[in-house]
Amino acid sequence: MSPTHVWIIGAGGLLGGSLTRQLNRNQLFTTLPNETINWTDSDQINQSFERDFQRLLTQAGTDAWTVIWAAGHASTSSTHTETNQELNTLQLLINVINNNSTNNQGTFFLTSSAGGVYAGSQDPPFTINTEPNPLSAYGELKLAQENLAKEQLTNTCRVLIGRVSNLYGPGQDINKLQGLISQLAVSALTKKPLNIFVSLDTMRDYIYVDDAAETIINLLGSESENPSTHIIASGHPVSLGYLIQLAQDISRTRIPLAIGAHSSSAAQARDLRLTPTASPETSTTTTLPAGIKNVYLDILQRRQDA
Repeated sequence: MSPTHVWIIGAGGLLGGSLTRQLNRNQLFTTLPNETINWTDSDQINQSFERDFQRLLTQAGTDAWTVIWAAGHASTSSTHTETNQELNTLQLLINVINNNSTNNQGTFFLTSSAGGVYAGSQDPPFTINTEPNPLSAYGELKLAQENLAKEQLTNTCRVLIGRVSNLYGPGQDINKLQGLISQLAVSALTKKPLNIFVSLDTMRDYIYVDDAAETIINLLGSESENPSTHIIASGHPVSLGYLIQLAQDISRTRIPLAIGAHSSSAAQARDLRLTPTASPETSTTTTLPAGIKNVYLDILQRRQDA
């Protein structure tokens, strides 16, 4: 059986890096070497997409190919101007795929955000049948990306969409206003107060990055409808208060907190429990305590190496 050839956009990020490592260990897949993309210039972005998609098709030949979108810098605090730029970037990629695809052996996987699209939805836990209701420009972006992929790529290739819950793991970018578990580890080590903008009884579903990547790879290898949408989550939600206590137990220190307000708080749902499409027993192998410890040790090592 010939391997599926995979191009990951965003391979340098948390999820993209994990996907690259796991796919390279899987004999059913071979990844395209990662090339740097200049994200500040739309013409250069388009040229990079053209170059890399042609490389993918050349490498694949008559074999199957997959494009994974794991890129993006938007967050719940992003403006509509920023999210519109990101949507336009995805449109450039879709145009390249539609204009250059030479066979029907392809799959496009879009990484979306469960928290973004379900922020204003009713009656948790949310399932794949729950009506999306984004509350922020970020959530609107993720839903718009989903619709764009389904509307414009379904006749060209198989389209898979993964609505991922709160992703965490070693290597997360701690300079962005996200990644609460990483930020807790930083505050535990630096004693710098961590700003908390939501209630401590806020419920979230945290999934370890390697578990999310494995679930995505399983989806790529499965037979599914075209298009199909999936919730990728641990299925084990916890409150913010419990998460903080767990991080303190693991770091063996009291983490200083600063309770405050932020404009992005209005877009944060109090209860974001999720029902993953795949069984939690098969999609989650890393427990929350083990995952938090891995993140803490990673941040510790980075500080020692600095």
